[in-house]
Amino acid sequence: MQIAYTTYSTRHWTPEQIAEKAAALGYQAIELRAYNGGNVRSDLTPADCAQLRRIFSARALAICVVGTSCRFATSEADADASVAETQRYLAIAAAVGAPVIRVFGGAFDRLRITPDEAVDRVAAALSELAPAAARAGVKIALETHDGFSAGVLVGQVLRKVDHPSVGACWDWLHPCRVGETPAQTAEHLRGYVIHAHTKDARRNDRGGWDAEYFGQGELPLADILKHMAAQGYDGPLSLEWERGGDPEPEKALAQYVPALQDLVQAVC
Repeated sequence: MQIAYTTYSTRHWTPEQIAEKAAALGYQAIELRAYNGGNVRSDLTPADCAQLRRIFSARALAICVVGTSCRFATSEADADASVAETQRYLAIAAAVGAPVIRVFGGAFDRLRITPDEAVDRVAAALSELAPAAARAGVKIALETHDGFSAGVLVGQVLRKVDHPSVGACWDWLHPCRVGETPAQTAEHLRGYVIHAHTKDARRNDRGGWDAEYFGQGELPLADILKHMAAQGYDGPLSLEWERGGDPEPEKALAQYVPALQDLVQAVC
């Protein structure tokens, strides 16, 4: 399992800073963020992609994922635009050497549609995209996030799509946040997990969750990793540090590497 982190956590760092600091801290791979000023825009040229690839390969860092914010349980026009943008990101991921792109289902409650209708919309979009993903040699990972935070809904989508180029990104917080146990999430996503967002968090008195240093919150980290390992998962474990207002995430990134290594040694 590669030790990785998503550059959502370091949104103000340049690619050169990311590569230098990640290598120094012991990371093996990087998940490049695409949204809202991220490192990978959908209009990158081949020369831009080659430069990104050189920056990270020079530090012996793999680019494991391109993290897009494309989503499909939305209006028909927006869904069509997301399909087109996802196709562009498939080409960009192939050019930078990333084997996976991350996508979202969407916060479908705003549309006043049922979960079944939302599942159908996302499955239709991903079924349309699957052949393009196969041609690009890049897989699409649907994250347990927003309206699809529960693994049960992500699993329903993936069984409808039923294509080897489409799988799941298991974000460790969101299924727990909506009341799903690791055992339940693992069963819903069995055979589909191709990426993981790792993190720890603790409930606050406002009804939400706050980011905590890895192993210092209340998420059942060992239980989650045990279920993933039991299914043979050997992909990246990508830290997503989301503490709002942190001016400098380097402390969290440094703490994660030995904490994750200890967890893997204990569980696996």
